Amino acid sequence: MDKLFAKHLTGRDSASAAKVPLDTFWESYLDTARNEDEARPKDWDGTTGSILTFTGLFAATVAAFIIESYKLLSPDPSTQSVVLLGKLLAATTNTSSPSTAVGSFDDEASHASTGAILPNALWFCSLAVALACALLSTLVQQWSRAYVRDIQWRHIVNESLASRAINHACIQMGIERYGMDQVVYVIVALVHTSVILFAAGLILFLYPINSVVCWCAASTLSLFGILYILASILPLIDHNCPYRTPLTYLL
Repeated sequence: MDKLFAKHLTGRDSASAAKVPLDTFWESYLDTARNEDEARPKDWDGTTGSILTFTGLFAATVAAFIIESYKLLSPDPSTQSVVLLGKLLAATTNTSSPSTAVGSFDDEASHASTGAILPNALWFCSLAVALACALLSTLVQQWSRAYVRDIQWRHIVNESLASRAINHACIQMGIERYGMDQVVYVIVALVHTSVILFAAGLILFLYPINSVVCWCAASTLSLFGILYILASILPLIDHNCPYRTPLTYLL
């Protein structure tokens, strides 16, 4: 009897010993991936959290400018009255073509000037892009939480190491295939695009009002634009340069 149990126990120990190397392999894989599993969601949440804070303040700034500038898209009633009186006076003095005078008034009074249309178009586009970035950031945060939940769920239900490792590999393949990391970079690039649109609209808005103020603003924005371009190009020249912008990855 003792010999029979000894044989059985010896066979079970040998089977367990055969599983140990494979379990060690899966455990080593999960331990190695654990640091990335913790760092990646923190990176996503940190970046998108900063984007949400910035877009909230930036959208409020753009909206304040739009509130004042969109009025220029509609004809000013007082200006219409003055122009109409002038046209009527011209029509009474020139009775040969009164319809032409009134028709030219209709064309001038019913259309906004180019100086009013361009800044508003750029600012509305800037605001739309900023709001889209905020929406995408909330989606990325939701996807980040789903990623953490999917990674940890297998551990909670006490599945085998092999099952957990295979599930983890499948999740990682999906993250890489659909470019989850690149989505965050695209959102950052869109935020920068929104700022550029606002800056261009600001210059066009100031130009017909006061050229001195316009040139001061343009000079300041140009200085930061040059610094931005340098920060984008330097990593391509010197790989040790720590500065990066979304433009760097495009170049």
